[in-house]
Amino acid sequence: MSAYLLVDPMLREPFSEDLLQAEPRETWTVPVRHPLLKPEQRPRLIRLHPHDTHLLKASLALALSEQADPDAEGEQGFVLGGWLLTDAPADALARHFARCMQGGFPGETNPKFIRWADRRVIEWMWPVLTPNQQAGLLGPVHCWYSLDRCGELVRYEATSDAKQEGVGFSAEQWAHATRNEAVQDLLRGWQRFAGVLPSDYLQKASEATAATISAGLSNRQDRVLLGAYILQVHPQLTTHPTVHSLIARALRGDATLAQALEGVPDPEGWNTIRTELERHAGLSQLQPATQGERLG
Repeated sequence: MSAYLLVDPMLREPFSEDLLQAEPRETWTVPVRHPLLKPEQRPRLIRLHPHDTHLLKASLALALSEQADPDAEGEQGFVLGGWLLTDAPADALARHFARCMQGGFPGETNPKFIRWADRRVIEWMWPVLTPNQQAGLLGPVHCWYSLDRCGELVRYEATSDAKQEGVGFSAEQWAHATRNEAVQDLLRGWQRFAGVLPSDYLQKASEATAATISAGLSNRQDRVLLGAYILQVHPQLTTHPTVHSLIARALRGDATLAQALEGVPDPEGWNTIRTELERHAGLSQLQPATQGERLG
């Protein structure tokens, strides 16, 4: 069994040259091809020897530091993809990842580069993959370790009865993949005002993002803004008549979304909206909703 660091240097180099040259460290490039990807931006595998605690500590510190600052993350992304255990030769592992990272997907004619070396991608996509797709993504990897946004160690491994198959996405999985950017935008915004995220951050951010998309918002800043209100006020915020009308006003171009939402007194107005939504949710559990039922 050998251990490897999976790194994604698309936006920056993960380690200083001095660190990597301090002692011999073997590196393999994942031979993925994409028109916009320079050779030095391709993902890489770095063999992690059992005695190399210095590099192990540096990789853990890197993973923690790059997700501690939302603004830096927005500019530089995540470089540390995780720690891998495998008994396969490194060049075979590199070729396997190259196959997984590129290919055709439903409705997409141009070649796509799926950044599995970015740990945000595997965290987002893993739950919607079938067991066989999960096994196909891991391939010769026995265990893939990563960190979530709460600093907890996450372990990805295939189920014992899964059979490896390709990770070409279905139409539904591709639609899920395209929402990742909006969810990550919201998570960074959430971290700015909350500091520490709850353990179910991904589910809550996903639901809030889906609500902003269903409301008709396409601007990234507007989605983050409304998503932040949803997270702070109520999951069903966009269903409230007052908020619904404010969103419609912004979509018509009568005002920006920020200007429209400023029309609600803070905190009194938002507290009232939260109370009405909670009361409506309680009534809905007690009796069937009637056609045309409104909040308030």
